[in-house]
Amino acid sequence: MPRVSPAHMERRREAILNAAMEVFIAKGYQVATVGDIAQQAGLSVGAIYRYFPTKADLMLALVRERLGRAPALFARLTARVEDPWERLVRCVELFTAALRVRHPGTGRLLLVTMAEAVQNGEVRRGLHDRFAGLADYVAGIIAEGVARGRFRPDVDPRTVAALLLSMADGVAVYWVTGAPDLELNAMGQSLVAMLRSYLLPEPLLKE
Repeated sequence: MPRVSPAHMERRREAILNAAMEVFIAKGYQVATVGDIAQQAGLSVGAIYRYFPTKADLMLALVRERLGRAPALFARLTARVEDPWERLVRCVELFTAALRVRHPGTGRLLLVTMAEAVQNGEVRRGLHDRFAGLADYVAGIIAEGVARGRFRPDVDPRTVAALLLSMADGVAVYWVTGAPDLELNAMGQSLVAMLRSYLLPEPLLKE
């Protein structure tokens, strides 16, 4: 039997996760079966089980690798932005762009996993880790802005980060349900305006 290369195995694994994401989004986690995922991936059920022993393992991998990678992704895409305020604005821009163009499926996956997290403690912990990672990154930007005198000195970085991310996730959930009154560009601009009014000291508000 020819030896399967690690690269081939990784590609196969990613294809399975892509198929699982599409099936979970289309049918919901509870209704979806491993057979559905195998059909979507063009593989046998046995092939799926060689990579993921249970359906729950598929969901957990998606939570950790598709949703959980958000903190590292934001850090990588904003690393070269020197000014803390501009870096924070860039985060908001990346979020709206991801929903609108780049990764709309991620928002739908978030909705599915939130529903499953009500009963599944491991999924819930995965979502908590994702939120904590994003909060740590955003709070770090805000703390740097406070330390450099760019933001108001009385700002609590962690609280502002948690509020910002809670609003972002709320927008993501309603966006993927097709809510007709959501206009992403306008919401992004309004979010930046609110952050500017709260974070920037009075002399900097006119920048």
